[in-house]
Amino acid sequence: MLKLRNAMQEYENDRWRIISSKVGSGFSPTACRDKAAELEVEAEEAEESYTQTRTAGSSSDPAAPFQ
Repeated sequence: MLKLRNAMQEYENDRWRIISSKVGSGFSPTACRDKAAELEVEAEEAEESYTQTRTAGSSSDPAAPFQ
């Protein structure tokens, strides 16, 4: 179990090292990981907002918002 955990951590570190080298411009692996987490939260919030808007505005009459 410990070997698996270590391998997963090593993979995660390598993953962000590779991503940061592709991004370039001096972004560290940690900075890329943190920014990716921010973007994920923003995407989830946008999706949640979109879902709430669609649900709140739903009506059986498709023309209702245009009346």
